[in-house]
Amino acid sequence: MRTLCTLGTALLVAGRLFAHEFFVIPNEVKEYHSGETVQINALSTHYFTVGEELEPVEVNEVYIVKNGAKTGANLPLKANPDRLQYETSYRLTDNTPAIVVGNRIGGFYCLFTDGSYADGTRAQVEAANPGKAVGTARYFAKYSKYYLNPSPQDTSFSRPLGHSLEIIPLDNPAQYRKGSRPRFRVLYNGQPLANAQISATWDYFNYKTQNAFDQTETTDAKGEVRFRFRESGIWLVRISDTRKSGQSGTDEDNIAAIAAFTVK
Repeated sequence: MRTLCTLGTALLVAGRLFAHEFFVIPNEVKEYHSGETVQINALSTHYFTVGEELEPVEVNEVYIVKNGAKTGANLPLKANPDRLQYETSYRLTDNTPAIVVGNRIGGFYCLFTDGSYADGTRAQVEAANPGKAVGTARYFAKYSKYYLNPSPQDTSFSRPLGHSLEIIPLDNPAQYRKGSRPRFRVLYNGQPLANAQISATWDYFNYKTQNAFDQTETTDAKGEVRFRFRESGIWLVRISDTRKSGQSGTDEDNIAAIAAFTVK
């Protein structure tokens, strides 16, 4: 099977995303079969497919979902300081379609009124920075998934994983082709998220500029949206939601979600 893209030789200057993202993708994008091992990269970065920061390993988790359920324990992560990413591997024991799931475990940070920021709750940051005024205290979490080895016979691809913010394909990723226009639904706490901006982009799109997203659309009343895949390769669909926090001592909750896949 022809390899569509090898991330190890991907772009040196990638498209800059609008926020600090966390996503998981295979190192080599191709069709995998039973008995093969998939190397998986977990990146914390502003740049699509290029690592920028090694956050503490304990705040990152990567695991496999099959038929809508987690399979086994979290995969062990090993830092690659040269590529600024974490790496792991997964051996396929069958040809069942799988989803590689990555979570940047939720945490807190505060924005100072001078534009700088510091990690921690409002109480922690104020205690550590006397004399600096905290403008906004924020809780954040980031979810990512990559549809690995999709199959036209699969019926589980649209099953929610239970993330607080999630992008659900409504059309089978096995059918994604250049020129296709599949549908997606956005869920917030399991309910459709209407009137929300959501963006899509592909590897190498405008990689020399800061205009990283090929398309931005708004979800309809059912939380649904379509994107047209204008090129083959790795595509990423991304949404971020910020709203008043229900947590004590925190002003805002900011949750981001990414769904990634290969378009043939």
